[in-house]
Amino acid sequence: MKYFIISVALIVGVIFYWAFNASQYTVDRGKLINFLEQGETTIDLTKVTNFEWTKAVAFGPYTTTEMMEESLGISMGFGGGEVLESNFKIVFVNDKKKLSSVTLSREYGDYSVKDNRYLVVEKK
Repeated sequence: MKYFIISVALIVGVIFYWAFNASQYTVDRGKLINFLEQGETTIDLTKVTNFEWTKAVAFGPYTTTEMMEESLGISMGFGGGEVLESNFKIVFVNDKKKLSSVTLSREYGDYSVKDNRYLVVEKK
């Protein structure tokens, strides 16, 4: 019985730790999509995030997790993932840790990050 209680306590602790860290660094994807739907071609990323970062990078279609890790010099960890043909992934890093990322459809264009702050949308 004692091992069961310890196991349950550990599982609950891990869930709380994960939930706290997952919500700590968020990108407001809905707000970002609204900017895109309004035709914005330069979006200040500080208006759609609740955290500071040292590096923001846009990765295009067919980028593998390994390519992102090599480019950023970090482990992508949980939520890394390949970038599909129809998407771009914007990754936010603080020193040697991935803080957050957001995947965006290419329906609005192709993306790049300028001055480590602005998402630039190049219409197709």
